[in-house]
Amino acid sequence: MTHESFISVIAPVHDPGSFLESFVETTGALLAHAHQYYEIIIVDDGSTLLDAARIRRLLAEHPNIRLLRLSRRFGEEQAILAGLDVALGDYVVTLSPGADPPELIPQFLAAARNGADVVLGVRMSRARDPWWLRGGAALFYGYIRRVLKLDIPANATHYRCLSRQAIHALAQLRRGSMRLRVFTTYMGFAPQFIAYEQVGATRSSHSRTPGEAVGTAMAIVMDNSPHPLRLVAGVGLAAALLNLCYAAYVLIVYLVRREVAPGWATLSLTSAAQFFALTLMVAVLCEYVGRLSTRLQDAPLFYVRGEETSTIMLDTRRRNVVSDAELPMNVVPGRPLPRPASE
Repeated sequence: MTHESFISVIAPVHDPGSFLESFVETTGALLAHAHQYYEIIIVDDGSTLLDAARIRRLLAEHPNIRLLRLSRRFGEEQAILAGLDVALGDYVVTLSPGADPPELIPQFLAAARNGADVVLGVRMSRARDPWWLRGGAALFYGYIRRVLKLDIPANATHYRCLSRQAIHALAQLRRGSMRLRVFTTYMGFAPQFIAYEQVGATRSSHSRTPGEAVGTAMAIVMDNSPHPLRLVAGVGLAAALLNLCYAAYVLIVYLVRREVAPGWATLSLTSAAQFFALTLMVAVLCEYVGRLSTRLQDAPLFYVRGEETSTIMLDTRRRNVVSDAELPMNVVPGRPLPRPASE
């Protein structure tokens, strides 16, 4: 059965290995089998090892391939957003090639056709992740659920399917450095989840470093809740109250006792505690002010360096509204229509 809806598949890559050709071949065969209209958008996120000859070969051998080159590496989420900006599909599937199996694309599309505007992929386990990432993810998701009350599914991946309505809503909600996984839950569309196992033989070309994981967590927290700021403000208020109590204690001692030894150690400790609290508050305030300044600049999330398409067309058959045989006797193909006699 061939579906008439247009399907777009977005695949962000950064210095991909040998899996790129097999991914394009597998994905193209799956889409061509069930869909008459489709496109595969490869977003090159500032690769340095992806040579032009390899790309030209893909564009010449496979139909409906689009290549979007970013000027530098902006990150996997920004690469996906760049693909969403140019995608033409009624349904758009995003995935990480090399980690997400393309064989599940029909399952994601079937769920979207059944009424789910947002279909999210969720990993069954994180057994292949390093210990520090598993532990950090458990703490992070526990914090945002219990404290921040953010409904972000644990172990969610970039494997998702969005309807055209969801993409339009996404374009309206986009702001600053807000993360894509927060977008799809913030929009209000009831998501449907599909659990799957990521491919173990290959790794995604966007494997995260500890710094990137921490940066992602900080961005999600600080861009969606003032809780860290309020927490530090509470610590500063508690420190101020303790210093006030200590000042009252010093005044009482001074009034009651006649001889008071100089308390240099105590004074130094108190000053150090005060400066620590003030420095911590200034650091958090600076982080928030810096993010606010970035948002007010309204800078683009990414820059596109160029775009290429396949040299093979999917279907070159003529698609007129009516055939030449169905035209009236006084109408010649290629010539203007005759005017009515009343003119």
